Amino acid sequence: MKHVRKPRSSLLLVAAIACTSMIAGCGGSHPPAASEAALTRVVSSQWRQFAPRLPGGLSIAVITPEGEYFASTLNGATADSHFRGASTTKTFTAAAIMLLQQRGQLDIDHVLSANMPGTARPYLPATPGYAIPYKNQITIQQLLRQRGGVFDVGNKNVPATASAPYAGLRYVDWVEDTQGDMHTYTLDELVGVVASNQLVGGLPGEAFRYSNTGYSLLAKIVEQVSGKTFAQFVHDELLVPNGLSETSFPDDGQTQHLPAPFLEGTTRVGGTLYPTTHRNVSWGVGEGNVVTTPSDLARWFRRLLKGEAGLNAQTIARMRECETTNEIHVSYGLGLACDPAELGTGHNGGITGYLTTARHDTVSDVTVVVFATLLDADDLMTEGEMLYETARQGRTALGY
Repeated sequence: MKHVRKPRSSLLLVAAIACTSMIAGCGGSHPPAASEAALTRVVSSQWRQFAPRLPGGLSIAVITPEGEYFASTLNGATADSHFRGASTTKTFTAAAIMLLQQRGQLDIDHVLSANMPGTARPYLPATPGYAIPYKNQITIQQLLRQRGGVFDVGNKNVPATASAPYAGLRYVDWVEDTQGDMHTYTLDELVGVVASNQLVGGLPGEAFRYSNTGYSLLAKIVEQVSGKTFAQFVHDELLVPNGLSETSFPDDGQTQHLPAPFLEGTTRVGGTLYPTTHRNVSWGVGEGNVVTTPSDLARWFRRLLKGEAGLNAQTIARMRECETTNEIHVSYGLGLACDPAELGTGHNGGITGYLTTARHDTVSDVTVVVFATLLDADDLMTEGEMLYETARQGRTALGY
């Protein structure tokens, strides 16, 4: 998770179970109404403890072998209410790359300057706009693992020494201040900031360094290999086959409103509350622009990690090969986080207005999505831990 200083469009965070003797059996021991009542008690208690006087609320969606359950502290919220899933987008991007890998259309061990298998076409355009540092050393797999060393345009200020009008500033914030918030960002534009200024986040493979721009590059590779826009490829190959009809990836600056029904988002920064529901997220293609629902997101993680989303068991096993990060993400694989271990594998997401965690545990076959409609930049670590604890208690309430 990253520190949030202002409620800007660009800000992303980065983000074997045994039954006890008190429960008669492992799950399925309560009728649906009783199960959802138990979940409601969990989210209500957790939200009261965390934000008793703040706006927003807490919701949980759980899928077990016995059924699907949803509870929320928000009046009118349902499993079909839309919200912003932020960096859970990265799991779709990773799945798109690995689907192309599975089909033999790319090789994640190739460097970014290489050609696609059996072609004379490079993974990335051979143009000055894509001449990023270490392009001939960074592999696709390193981008997936956040170990490519690509400068993170989304989360870092451009160095003050750069010869650019946005030197010393966050690029997206500078654009918003100078051109307004309707600007449509492109992958070429964002990567071009790195290339034109020769910005470096670190050496390839040296260490885990979370980079949204690394995932922008992956989205571009999906486009180059497939011949479709990123949003169209994900729609055709991942959303439609998996019945995720309420999930989308807005990629133009004018698509700022969430589809109905939606849950309002609020951000707290420096003690001040800001309404941050409707935003331009065209800067987040491939890394943070997903709009979804609790039901869709839970089903996505469940199908993906059970090998039912179009990726075979061998591919999913490779994605789940996590490595220690020595930082807040703890353990990370190919677009998937493997912590906290007792909840399973998944990803977190944070954006102005919303904070999310999603996990699927293959041992218990339980999927949990927990999200808040308040991004509390003043106490972000506590809020993140609260989401994990809500997930733990939600599982326990259902007998897992």
